[in-house]
Amino acid sequence: MKISDYLTLEHVVILTGATKVDALNELVSAANDFIESIGTEELARAVWEREKMMSTGIGQGLGIPHVRLPGLDDAVMVVGVSQAGIADYESLDDKPVHIIVLIVAPQGKHEIYIRLLAKVANVLKQDDVRKAIAETDDPAEVYRILTEGKV
Repeated sequence: MKISDYLTLEHVVILTGATKVDALNELVSAANDFIESIGTEELARAVWEREKMMSTGIGQGLGIPHVRLPGLDDAVMVVGVSQAGIADYESLDDKPVHIIVLIVAPQGKHEIYIRLLAKVANVLKQDDVRKAIAETDDPAEVYRILTEGKV
């Protein structure tokens, strides 16, 4: 499994919003441009229901919201980068989130969902990778780093 199987350059967004609501809405909107079978409202509702269970801010500047929905053929990833950081993300370490990876996976395809989460987490656990992504405003550079798994 490769990140490039689920992430395209068009799925990388330099976030303009300063709040968690703004950032997640930007990512939902970007994802919806590529998922015709799911409406914006349905995707947004799923993302916010997931956030109500527990914040997807896992610490170290990362947020990884992830949902499974019926009606999808394959998983989709959208990555948002905020150089300023999203201070109200409610991260486990109470620090601003700079990189948000939204994973939207088909319901019933648990293996793909778990493997993609693991792959993303494995790449983003590297301090130099997170730092390089958080400091750039170039979607092509974010895409390159994530798909190559290194700076």
